[in-house]
Amino acid sequence: MLRRDLDLLARRAHDVVVVGGGIHGAAAAWEAAARGLSVALVEAADFGSGASWNSLKTIHGGLRHLQRLDVAGLRESARERRALLTIAPGLVRPLGFLALASGRGTSSRAALAVGLAASELLTRDRGAPEPRLPPSRTLREAEVLAHVPGLTAAPQGGALWWDAQVESSERLVLGFLHAAADAGGIVANRVEATGVLRDEVVCGITARDLLTGHTMDLRAEVVINAAGPAIGLLVQAAGLPGPKLAAARAVNLVLRRAIVRDVAVGARAGGRYLFAVPWRDRTVVGTGYGPAAMPVADLAAAFLDEARRAFPWAGLGRDDVALVHEGLVPARGARPIPLTRSRLVDHDAEHNAPGLLTVVAAKFTTARAIAEQAIDLVVERLDRPPAPSRTATTPLPEARLLDGPLRERARIAVQKEMALSLADVVLRRLDLGTAGPPPAEDVGTVVSVLAHEFGWDLARIGAEQAALAAFYAARGVS
Repeated sequence: MLRRDLDLLARRAHDVVVVGGGIHGAAAAWEAAARGLSVALVEAADFGSGASWNSLKTIHGGLRHLQRLDVAGLRESARERRALLTIAPGLVRPLGFLALASGRGTSSRAALAVGLAASELLTRDRGAPEPRLPPSRTLREAEVLAHVPGLTAAPQGGALWWDAQVESSERLVLGFLHAAADAGGIVANRVEATGVLRDEVVCGITARDLLTGHTMDLRAEVVINAAGPAIGLLVQAAGLPGPKLAAARAVNLVLRRAIVRDVAVGARAGGRYLFAVPWRDRTVVGTGYGPAAMPVADLAAAFLDEARRAFPWAGLGRDDVALVHEGLVPARGARPIPLTRSRLVDHDAEHNAPGLLTVVAAKFTTARAIAEQAIDLVVERLDRPPAPSRTATTPLPEARLLDGPLRERARIAVQKEMALSLADVVLRRLDLGTAGPPPAEDVGTVVSVLAHEFGWDLARIGAEQAALAAFYAARGVS
């Protein structure tokens, strides 16, 4: 159960304090707790409400790393895909990916066949332990057309391989947090890290409860900075130079209809592959990137045009877009170009600042691996007995969708999962609104439960409903 106990959070001395409650922070908290460390995690907004919410719903085995000749990245991604299939089978399931072949270069069927063979060879251990994935293969035109309704011609065929899909990235984040809390960790949302406690070494953070304004010191041997776009602010608060990174805004389009059926379909547009991914009875198309300051609606409109070029047979129009998923991701350069690998920064080694680690979080799939690296380093620094990681094989019991009557699920979200607002429940606990605005009747049921649990008056109910409506209004296509 996730319980917001700020008195205990401030009173206890921790081995590790994690700043950031997205997938990377949640995985780090579970990794630390699983190895017997005392851990606390604080998140300024709600768990998983940043880039972790913006998801193409895919768990990649790293085939794109092969195009960059990044064998280590390929193998890491394949390993982490296997781990997530193992520990979260209620949410993560195998999914086929079909890339349409074109031209005579790297997108030709022959080139795709070479890439698939190389990937199979370099990740041959990817199916052990279970679950195993079917082998990849190339397809002729008739086989491609059988997989893609609406497509009338694919003269060069395509290539089919297997990765995985996460039905709800929000519930996967919560699965890691539940596991951390069940192992003794303390987690809290709406708690903002405002500074870094530092003598000769980093020894914790200062924080503010955003619900009450109360401030507190959280003492810890090590601080793991997994604050996403805000990582630079925390590093600078420690008196250190911030990371030389830009930020890119990433968007994925949730369509009202299914344009692909049983496999994700990739096609080239503007020199890169876009993917249309089947999700429930809809399709998610991704991913588009632009400058961080670019308005979401403008970026989504530009990306929709790109998607039209990639999937001309789908007849995409603006009315097809039910919701735009968006978030900020680390990038480099002025364009900017998103990073392809997450990395861990040890500020002791780089800046002579013991006690501070920063996670540059680029890829959802490999969050658990970066967390394992971070806690390996923490255990070494704390001079604790070696404790091997077990998070790649230990199931996450709460990594699942909640079931039962809506009213009861809403109560669970409040009483056991730290939901504090209408948006928390609709968007990140019950998965009612991640594909677009939910029915007004369902929103009414949820808000009545929250009003009862928190004692909201009519003004607060109206404000919560207005905030949810504003969320959707900001994520449309102009």
